[in-house]
Amino acid sequence: MLRPRSVTDPLNKLEGSNIRAFLFMAALAYIVFVIYGSLVPLEFRALTLDEAIAQFRQIRFLKLGIGSRADWMANLLLFIPLTFLWTGTLIHERGLSTRLLLSFFVVFIAALLSVGIEFTQLFFPQRTVSLNDLYAEALGGVLGVAAWWLFGSRFADWLAGWQSAKSHLEITQRLTLVYLFLLFAYSLLPLDLTLSPVEVFHKFREGKLNLLPFARLPGEPVQALYELASDSLLWFVPALLWRWPGKASSMRVWAGMTGAVLLLEILQLFVYSRVSDVTDIFTAAAGAAVGVWAANLLNKHARTHTIAGNSNFHVLPLLLAAGWIGVILIAFWYPFDFRTDGVFLRSRLHHFLTRVPFEAYYFGTEYRAITEVLHKVLFFIPLGAMLGWFVARLRYIWRGYATLISLVLVACIAGILVVGRLAQPEKNPDVMDIVLHWLGGFAGFIVSRKMLSSPRALTGRIDDAQAISSPQDSTNRFPALPGSRWHALLTVAGMTLIFWLAMSAPFIPYNVRELFRLDMPLLSALLLSLNCYWLATWPVWLARRRVSNLVRLLQLPGGLVVYGFADFMILYFSVPLESLHDLVGSPVLNWPWQWEAACRWAVLVSIPGTMIYLATQTVRRWRGLQLGAMHFLAPVPVLLLAYWVVVDEAATDNLVELITTPHAMAFITLCAWLYTLLLAAALFASPLPKMHDRIRVYGVVLSLPLAALFLSLGLAGDIDKYGQRFSAMQFLLSTDRQHYASHAVIWLRYCVLHVLAVSIIASIQWPLFRTAHKTYKKNIHADH
Repeated sequence: MLRPRSVTDPLNKLEGSNIRAFLFMAALAYIVFVIYGSLVPLEFRALTLDEAIAQFRQIRFLKLGIGSRADWMANLLLFIPLTFLWTGTLIHERGLSTRLLLSFFVVFIAALLSVGIEFTQLFFPQRTVSLNDLYAEALGGVLGVAAWWLFGSRFADWLAGWQSAKSHLEITQRLTLVYLFLLFAYSLLPLDLTLSPVEVFHKFREGKLNLLPFARLPGEPVQALYELASDSLLWFVPALLWRWPGKASSMRVWAGMTGAVLLLEILQLFVYSRVSDVTDIFTAAAGAAVGVWAANLLNKHARTHTIAGNSNFHVLPLLLAAGWIGVILIAFWYPFDFRTDGVFLRSRLHHFLTRVPFEAYYFGTEYRAITEVLHKVLFFIPLGAMLGWFVARLRYIWRGYATLISLVLVACIAGILVVGRLAQPEKNPDVMDIVLHWLGGFAGFIVSRKMLSSPRALTGRIDDAQAISSPQDSTNRFPALPGSRWHALLTVAGMTLIFWLAMSAPFIPYNVRELFRLDMPLLSALLLSLNCYWLATWPVWLARRRVSNLVRLLQLPGGLVVYGFADFMILYFSVPLESLHDLVGSPVLNWPWQWEAACRWAVLVSIPGTMIYLATQTVRRWRGLQLGAMHFLAPVPVLLLAYWVVVDEAATDNLVELITTPHAMAFITLCAWLYTLLLAAALFASPLPKMHDRIRVYGVVLSLPLAALFLSLGLAGDIDKYGQRFSAMQFLLSTDRQHYASHAVIWLRYCVLHVLAVSIIASIQWPLFRTAHKTYKKNIHADH
């Protein structure tokens, strides 16, 4: 952000003049867009002035149901940028009294413009005129002026910052923030907000709420692949931009992108027309991971080469551009149902050339129009960026010619694309599509040239550990992820929402639905979320404590006692008591209150707690910490006690009957399964040094088949109960006892649950590993 200068500073006056000029051009272009967009498709019908006035006097309010709420919000949002830009143009760097007068003037003119547009729409019968639009546009005008008063100075400083942004890091920071802002804004349109549980339930009934990953993909493989790839690509870009300068660690970037998409899915739950789909979290995580990987490759290449001056790989950007052209043709021409007869082509061409610009975008919702515009622009941005990359590699004398040829090539590709769509009956190209395609390519070309010509175009790769531990200048630092407290609050809030929605989901297994208290669903969901957070974090804290071997031998059992009893108290108020008795058995020792159930539960929970502790110590050892044998031997007595209480002295056979015989070997095998799953999560959460990156990748990839193997060895394969024969996995993962799923479906469900569990546990534990690593590095620097 720019530092404030005195009004008499000539440089300050120059920047203020440039900002006002930019705001004026933007406001002028936007008002043309508002007027033109309000009258498309320009089908004029003559009316006398008296007839028009009489009809205008009779316009009424329209009933705003959930379907028309989006149209009302579209009119409101239409006028917010209009008055925001004009207010900035008129009042920027003026006195208080002048700003107040001009602000009222902008509101008044915006109201007159709204009345004028609605009145003019009477002469264009395809447009709908109502008092709803007038009030929405007037309110939008007031909000736009208020927005400038609240955020205008920051926005002006941010605009001025683009002129001073010269380094690669500054440019990528700004591009990433702009991209994420636009992505969130688009994903929440048309802002037909709802807080009604009834409407959220209707969303679920209408298929707009999907909690089962990959369950609602298109049936056609090509369309399903396109949907997955496009969703991943949306999050590939910000991850690449964030990681590229090398100032943020790979794990931080990936976790930030995953957290952003999780927040976005939660917000979309309250936008009635948007679909909240768990699949988007997986595709975004995959896209972010690929983006981080691509940025790491670029940073590694930059250690010994300068991308703008290296002459050994001139052909690489052209090859990538050629490949991307193929992707564009497939995306826009699929399913390639071309017709070549002359009559059809002549009629299509005549219709294409005679209709007004953007007429094709009128037929549909505002959201569809925005989607189509972005679709046309975004697909050509990578093409322009690759051509800009090629031009940056050339000698200076050739760059001017290459720039002209590149922009002409983008226009030719856009023209070929539109001509091909004209030959397809199901396509509906618009005359402005060529302009939109070219603008996308031009934007990608300019941004690419700007980034590659900036100082430190590609910095040397900073090791993950160094990026986390090394102090950085606060003025050049990318905005950090929320601290551990904010992370905890957001994590608990997200899990609470998931649990609350899962209470009524029909595909959730019955033995999971029984865990919820339906008399207080929201409180039950919140307490279960706190319980999950507690289970995942307390053993990590125990493993991090620096104590002597003797104290550690006593600390782990004592810490797990606290762990188990605290967990029991949380569950005591959040789940039916019968659900706890199903796992540990009804009391048989005649102890007062629920002390027997509490003790049995504490011992049962010590098993996953011990495995989390061991997984944490394993990762800490791989990270280079000197850990003695006591760190790994301390859990042995806890596991022996757990086997004796949970298996040998069990008060119910509900758990014992699910494991195979011999029970001791099955217990060891199931502990190995838990350790494998939790180790994968710890590897994913921990900031390992660069040389251990392969351990992280291999560990996460191999955890799924290893965990599946341990489960198949530890769980019973044939149980005869309830008059049926089934396996333990079928009992655990089927929706009810009358319809046991096939083994193929069961293992597919387990794969999804395994990946989901690793992701959730890693996201919960990540701040703890990061804080511990920073403390360790600080101590190392202090010792030296």
